[in-house]
Amino acid sequence: MQRTNIYLDDDQLRALKHLAAEERQSVADLVRRAVDDYLARRLADDTEWRQRFDQLMDRVRSRVSEDVMPEEIEADITEAREEVRQLHRARRR
Repeated sequence: MQRTNIYLDDDQLRALKHLAAEERQSVADLVRRAVDDYLARRLADDTEWRQRFDQLMDRVRSRVSEDVMPEEIEADITEAREEVRQLHRARRR
């Protein structure tokens, strides 16, 4: 375990100290639990996103003929991306 410093406003620290006293734990323990909960939620979201992305890729692959080369696909993506960028630039003007 490594030590780190965080800055909390007065209300945050007061609430943490109150909860820590009620639960007979240290503020550091509460903060570690809060960070663990946050990371678990973020990683779960990441896992869900990754699963949806993999499903999308499977659908795309099922629609692309096997004789299409990866370079052709990459060229199409690059061209489409450039078209979108040009549209965005034109709208900003």
